[in-house]
Amino acid sequence: MNTPICNFLERYNNEERLRLHTPGHNGEIPNDITEIYGADSLYHSDKTGGIIGTSEALAAGVFGAKKTCFSCGGGTLAIQTALALLKDRGCQTIAASRYSHRSLVSAAALLRMDIKWLYPEEFMSADVPYNVNGLCGTDAVFVTNIDYFGGTWKFVRPNIPVVVDNAHGAYLRFVDKRRFGTEYLHPLELGFPLMSIDSAHKTLPVITGGAYLHFAQGEDFTNAKEHMAMFGSSSPSYLVLESLDRFNETIAENIQLINNACEAVAELKERLTRNGIPLKKSDPLRVVINARECGLSGFECAAVLRTNGVECEMADENYVVLMFSATTTVEDCERAEMGIMLVPTNIPQPLVQFAHIKPVAEMPIYEAMFKPRKVVPLEAASGQICANIDCPCPPGVPLVMPGEMFDHNVINALKMHGVKTVSVISKGML
Repeated sequence: MNTPICNFLERYNNEERLRLHTPGHNGEIPNDITEIYGADSLYHSDKTGGIIGTSEALAAGVFGAKKTCFSCGGGTLAIQTALALLKDRGCQTIAASRYSHRSLVSAAALLRMDIKWLYPEEFMSADVPYNVNGLCGTDAVFVTNIDYFGGTWKFVRPNIPVVVDNAHGAYLRFVDKRRFGTEYLHPLELGFPLMSIDSAHKTLPVITGGAYLHFAQGEDFTNAKEHMAMFGSSSPSYLVLESLDRFNETIAENIQLINNACEAVAELKERLTRNGIPLKKSDPLRVVINARECGLSGFECAAVLRTNGVECEMADENYVVLMFSATTTVEDCERAEMGIMLVPTNIPQPLVQFAHIKPVAEMPIYEAMFKPRKVVPLEAASGQICANIDCPCPPGVPLVMPGEMFDHNVINALKMHGVKTVSVISKGML
């Protein structure tokens, strides 16, 4: 398959020109260039017909999208762009999964949009039930497809625009569903208009910051580039663009790449289960260990794994999350197995039950985030209003949102997560 960005970078390096342009390292990192002549412009690629636009069109074909825009600002930039497009259409209020990344919250604040939260039945789950009442008064719906524990959204088409945060599921477009589970779908496989945010760098061989904003058939992408330019750097990384471009060729030349990785992980899960390692059900490129059943906290289990040469993606009181990728090999899984099997076990402990809170909003997010604030001890926050997005990353999901009230339940829930101080709106500014 043609790789127009990679080809241009190779030609430019071979010409050995004197680089009197940014960046200032003057070619010490050869493929790190700026938007020089012939290199195209990320935010104008729809109009130039250059190398970036050509590569984006190839990516759209690979994924089965009507239109694909590259992002050098990760899924965050893609979410910001998607919300700006909704704003174009008159959207004022979004119905959103409470298990949403902080980038949704900040984008809504910048665009002065309201959010009506949809709560999952299970703590930190992507599977949010929504119905006519849940969507009442909203103009669009924002859902997360794969959560950090590998759970998925049960796909139902609403009658309003849909944006799917598919950050952890870019690889799903290439998975054999008959072998690895029909519940794990890529949003572009659903057959109705939507926007899908795919953080390519999470599961595909793409540099950190590389992501896609896909538009399904029937979805309007007018002004997408203009809105992306509002939020994105005017100096997008050509190293990121090169890696996105190269993946088009990688998957075209080895369509079984991802299925081979999923097969290796599936076999690892089977071996771990046979050897008594308790696992939580998860998507095909993730292993989630129930550390409490091993007599450890997730943090303790992760620390032992680290000593054994295995670094996890995330840990909490209950679980350890191991994320594999499109390029995972059988050898990678064998090495992971060795590290896991060396974790000592103890008397099983019950799962820590995190509070399932529903804080009360006292003002819109977009007002609260721009009020003067102060930091106070958590215990002193009772009766005050949250002023900031403050959450660990991963998973990057706030427990309390700007504009919501700190009450007894909220404070107790934050204690369980080790929070000591919080930002509150200064009382004189309410």
